[in-house]
Amino acid sequence: MTLTYPDTGLVESFEIYRTQKPSITLIVEREITEPTLFRNSSTDRAETQQFGDRLHAQVNGEKFTSKERLTGLDLLRRLGDEFVHEAYTYNEPAELLESVNVGTLTYGLAGTGDQDFAIKSRVIEGYTYTTDEYDLMNKETRNAVYESGTMRDEEGGQSEALFDYVKVQPGNSLIHFVTLEAATGPMLLYVLHNLLNTGRYGARETRTGRNVRNSVLGIVLGDHDTSLSTGELLMEYHDEGDNIEMCIGEYISEVRRSEWEVYGDVEGAESFPEWYDQLHAVAAREVDDADEELTAEFRDLTDAAMNVFGKND
Repeated sequence: MTLTYPDTGLVESFEIYRTQKPSITLIVEREITEPTLFRNSSTDRAETQQFGDRLHAQVNGEKFTSKERLTGLDLLRRLGDEFVHEAYTYNEPAELLESVNVGTLTYGLAGTGDQDFAIKSRVIEGYTYTTDEYDLMNKETRNAVYESGTMRDEEGGQSEALFDYVKVQPGNSLIHFVTLEAATGPMLLYVLHNLLNTGRYGARETRTGRNVRNSVLGIVLGDHDTSLSTGELLMEYHDEGDNIEMCIGEYISEVRRSEWEVYGDVEGAESFPEWYDQLHAVAAREVDDADEELTAEFRDLTDAAMNVFGKND
């Protein structure tokens, strides 16, 4: 299989300075399949936002992207030693050239400590909200059980204290608009792979199984900004019980620009094109030669970036 990319929405090659900013927005539905805790300022529940007379859980997009970055990093290491320098670890960057990989080129990186470099992210992920109501009264009560079988207070004595979690329940979902700005084709492939192959999110996710199922409902391509707002969608175009694909379609029809191309399963969109179906099949690892395709695409991007950064080093 030979992957092809659209003429709209992407740049042809990697450059540090982005004189043009075409973009692609992925319309992602994140279905909750197990009770999931999204912590923000509160330790026991998600932040909330009220639309109309209903309360919705509010989740910072970085809580999804950080998990997806780790999925991508694991993929790169499995594909071969050439893709991630042995000195690089997530969020602990080494020197610039040692930190250059598909993950940092796509999601960005800022040097820490004595490292004063930065790679700007090509991925823009805004806040997202549950499409249905977030019930603060639906609490899961836990106790602090120790090996001795007792609960303890702060002084180490036996305690009767309980603590509650308010989780987003199965049947709810979040619509998340993920935009790539001035990205290359392999960057789109990488983000799509990470979305389709990450299934555990939220606090305490290491103690649970798969709790979120991601699917791409549509894509928006444009020569300029194609970003969309979940808050705007829910405030102005969606009521409880509405068909979400129809609501998204109505929203996009109201805000779309003349040069936008809209594909997918949302109302008013054209069917997914063949290039996307092939890209999705490789990203989802549904084809036998997925690893070979991913390796070839990521090698091209990495080599191009190393040439650019090497010249500017």
